[in-house]
Amino acid sequence: MISSASTRHSSESLRVAVVILNWNGGEMVCNAVGSAIDQYPVTPEVIVVDNASVDGSDDAVEIRFPRARVIRNLSNVGFAAGNNVGIRQALKSGADCVLLLNNDAELERSAVQNMVSALLEDRRRGVIVPKIRFYSSTAGYRLWAAGAVWKRLPPRVKMRGYRALDVGQYDSAEVVQYATGCALLIHREVFDRVGLLDESYFMYHEDYEFCDRVHFNGLLTWYEPSAIVYHRASASVGEGSHRKWAYWGNGVVLFYMQHYGNRFCGTLGLAAFLPWVVIRELANGRVSWVASLCQGVRAGCNSLRMDNSDVKKRSQK
Repeated sequence: MISSASTRHSSESLRVAVVILNWNGGEMVCNAVGSAIDQYPVTPEVIVVDNASVDGSDDAVEIRFPRARVIRNLSNVGFAAGNNVGIRQALKSGADCVLLLNNDAELERSAVQNMVSALLEDRRRGVIVPKIRFYSSTAGYRLWAAGAVWKRLPPRVKMRGYRALDVGQYDSAEVVQYATGCALLIHREVFDRVGLLDESYFMYHEDYEFCDRVHFNGLLTWYEPSAIVYHRASASVGEGSHRKWAYWGNGVVLFYMQHYGNRFCGTLGLAAFLPWVVIRELANGRVSWVASLCQGVRAGCNSLRMDNSDVKKRSQK
């Protein structure tokens, strides 16, 4: 169990680091950094990890925000590995908790304070997820995610409230099963207990796998609706791009195998879930998305076979 609230300091004295992973974020990453620096009354350290951007956005952050620390990776190492670079730096700098924030997201000014306050209220809470809205809406605010839950049929993680008009239906703070890595506050002791993000995932589902480990270790993921984040969904890779759906398909294979704990049950879960996704996307006329998804699933299955082969070779030595 995480140490008691009394030993976690007050919300004002808690050291918070915001880690923003960037890849060709353009003006968006500057907006994300600006929203993190503008937090009140909490004043977080801001760490931008750049995954070898070629659009100059890393230089723009460094010039416009001298308070932010920019760490440049030599190549695009992916979401999990890139964030881990920032997490390690934050922990090394003495941060008590780390907020992962997408480069296409922006924080309301009190968001960090409200998440930190929620973290301190209960020693069992290790992860805090805010209410995330789409960045712009023609009529009112639409939700992107209010945490996420596991659905049995078909077996999957489902983001709560996705695309629904925000009329207060998710204004109750509560425990949720899953949270998206778009915006996620994590106490440093959680990393001590469960480790960092799994770098076998390049992009997508590493956040859900992390939540599984959090729950396995007896900690809670807490949804805090008073903390608001605005998100330009999939702005870096493109909502319907080949890149997104290929990575998504690869990640979903790894997640199901790890979520169910063994190859047989994971395969059954995938066999129930993937046809549903294919039918859903074909019904919406997204044939190219399905082709990219299938390529990603095939790549994920191939990587699992390679892992098994390596295990067998090591066992024979």
